[in-house]
Amino acid sequence: MTSYNPFGGEDNNPFEDKKEEIHLDENIQIIKPFNLKKYVLVSSFVITSLFSIGLLGNFLSNDSSTVKASDVDKVESIPHEDNQTVPEVSTTITQVNEANSYEESNESINLETVKETVDTDVDTQTELIDQNLITQKTVQVVAEECGLGINNEENSTAVGSGVLISSDGLIISNQHIIEDCVGDIYVATTNDVDTPTSIKYRAEVIQESIELDLILLKITSSIDNTPLDNTFEYFELSGTDELVLGDGLEIWGFPTARGDGTTYSLKINLTKGTVSGFESDYQIKRGWIVTDADVTYGNSGGAALDKLGKLVGIPTFGTTEGASWISYLRSVDVIKAWLSETNSSTLLTNFSFPQLTIREHSISNIPKYSREDWNSWIDGDLDCQNTRHENLQLESFVNVLFTKSDNCYVQSGKWFDPYNGEFFYFASDLDIDHFIPLYNAHLSGGWKWVVNKKTDFANSLLDPDILIAVKNSTNREKGASAPDEWKPQNMKYWCEYAFDWIRIKHEWGLSATLSEWSSLLEMIDTCPDNFTYEDAKNWDHKMSMEKVLKYEQ
Repeated sequence: MTSYNPFGGEDNNPFEDKKEEIHLDENIQIIKPFNLKKYVLVSSFVITSLFSIGLLGNFLSNDSSTVKASDVDKVESIPHEDNQTVPEVSTTITQVNEANSYEESNESINLETVKETVDTDVDTQTELIDQNLITQKTVQVVAEECGLGINNEENSTAVGSGVLISSDGLIISNQHIIEDCVGDIYVATTNDVDTPTSIKYRAEVIQESIELDLILLKITSSIDNTPLDNTFEYFELSGTDELVLGDGLEIWGFPTARGDGTTYSLKINLTKGTVSGFESDYQIKRGWIVTDADVTYGNSGGAALDKLGKLVGIPTFGTTEGASWISYLRSVDVIKAWLSETNSSTLLTNFSFPQLTIREHSISNIPKYSREDWNSWIDGDLDCQNTRHENLQLESFVNVLFTKSDNCYVQSGKWFDPYNGEFFYFASDLDIDHFIPLYNAHLSGGWKWVVNKKTDFANSLLDPDILIAVKNSTNREKGASAPDEWKPQNMKYWCEYAFDWIRIKHEWGLSATLSEWSSLLEMIDTCPDNFTYEDAKNWDHKMSMEKVLKYEQ
């Protein structure tokens, strides 16, 4: 190819110096050697003097310019976290160009940037601590006996993620995780980002919504049966009002892709994305948060956090739109509205007493109740006195009299009925009330008990509050009712009644309905300021005189 000259020709090349011929004037006289030396000496003296004057002027000018830059920025030193300071920058500048450079750099100093640089190590450490804390608040949900499994021959295990929302073990997750599951539900946890999960707790369903794909779980016991201390780390339910399009999001959970394919012991996983949009649902403006963050199997029900680490939603499902993957997060706005509508929001209160598992009765899915299965009023020690008459003797404030000399049946004594605030003197006026009615115990989980445990519960004399002597007509009015259907007429006793109801159900692993729990909280609102959950328990079958005087009508 012929070479191309963009300048048109050799004569127009700007990079070529023009060569000019030097013509000497024939009339110029040649200076004698003596005179040349004289002129050179004088010229040197003049040049040296001018140079010295110029140097002095430059020095004075530079010094004045440096002080001005310092005055404008008003920065003498930069504080460090350890209260030390960066030495003040020298203001002695020897060249004009260096002084100008110093002025320009001073104008662009950003103190926040400097502080962030100084605190890099601290920020890094804080980030690690926060990540482990997030890990402790995010759990793995494992449900057994789901569906029919492969080839319709065996049940399978379902796994997903969940977030703790209370210190006593309430968990929000997606309902589809436990869909068609009839077995136990377990909660697996880990304390840091480097350790796989292990199953630590059992959980039960409190509330669920197929329509919203939400489920509220409650940790009920530990796998090793050690007592729960109710000090779980948990997320506060925030909101989406401060989210804007383009904000960063973090998705925390336990995708099954992180496992080995045979176990469900997984390390926590983090993916990131941005807020791509919002969609309304459940009459909530931001019912869904749309994001480009990756959500895979096992992530469902995990934690979606904003740039400040606040819980704004839970990843629920993903879909493809063209070549893009779009994930949908169920917003915390919907979660809060759902909990409020179902009255489950009261469960988020951190109570000074045990919180019962909330579960609605499902009569069609449990065996039919039979009182004979509970074997009430047995004669456990074969002394001819059954449980009723043993209890009458224990509760009487005076020695009882029997109907016959065989001392099998109690005839009279002195008993205090806290339901009515009255004393009674004839056994025929009294019934022995199962404080938790046997039918209610059956519906609340007792149906799963073996016969021996049912018998122990129905005849327990170890706990003075399980069986109580009360006016027979009052006991029959109560029947099998829970506190949302019946309360003692003696309102002074409501506080203790509610605390005892909660304690007995908690100790025996029985649940409560949401309506029942709400009524118990209403009764507890009547408690005197100095009366606690522990005060309610009676350590003797005979109620203390202090309490008798308090409850007597």
